[in-house]
Amino acid sequence: MEEIFRSGTLEMSASPLETLAAPACWSDVLLNRILILVSIALIMRCLLDLFRLTPPLLYSYSRSRGAEALEQSLGTARVRNRIAFCLTLPFCLILDRFHVLRPAFMDTLPAGWSVPATVGLVVAYLILRSLCYLFFRFNRLDKKTVAIARRNLYNYLMLVLPVMLLLTAGLLLARVPEETACSVMRWTLSAVWVFALGRTGQILHAHCSGFSTFLYLCALEILPAAVLVAVVVNF
Repeated sequence: MEEIFRSGTLEMSASPLETLAAPACWSDVLLNRILILVSIALIMRCLLDLFRLTPPLLYSYSRSRGAEALEQSLGTARVRNRIAFCLTLPFCLILDRFHVLRPAFMDTLPAGWSVPATVGLVVAYLILRSLCYLFFRFNRLDKKTVAIARRNLYNYLMLVLPVMLLLTAGLLLARVPEETACSVMRWTLSAVWVFALGRTGQILHAHCSGFSTFLYLCALEILPAAVLVAVVVNF
């Protein structure tokens, strides 16, 4: 019996296998850390203005004429626009952290290019949306109404970002799986977008028929969003 086990062939490698490099954690990427600090600075910079803007924002959420009143106050509208600009970067960071906007081609990018790619997608969506508002003709709408409808999305950015920040803290503390966290963020973002779409529809419907309102919403809001979703799903 001993002679049976005295000879044999070693099929495994004699040298230890190299340890596979673990994928870098999102928060370990230097650029992401820098952008987080920049985002915190931007949020702190506009926090006081955001508190001051809360009453007109709440009014715009509850009544369509609230959005019109906010837009007609030039000082308030400028503050709103400045806050929306400052909150865009934190918004994009959350989208990237939870892979809310994650086309397949982004998986091939180096870790440091993920956030810039997400910012690029958001900026491309905003540019496409602005082009839709620019090129589609409004026979029954004046320029003021069109401006109110176009900038209504900024009001809802200031609603969705605090919600997403709270969700981020809760999801990370609870160590929720990445796929579940992504779904939560997507549903939250979709719900707020639907609310914004409904308010834009009310603003337009005050000046045109129901069918015209539907066509305007399809051309101005649904088309850019559909293009963004198509890019995320197919590319």
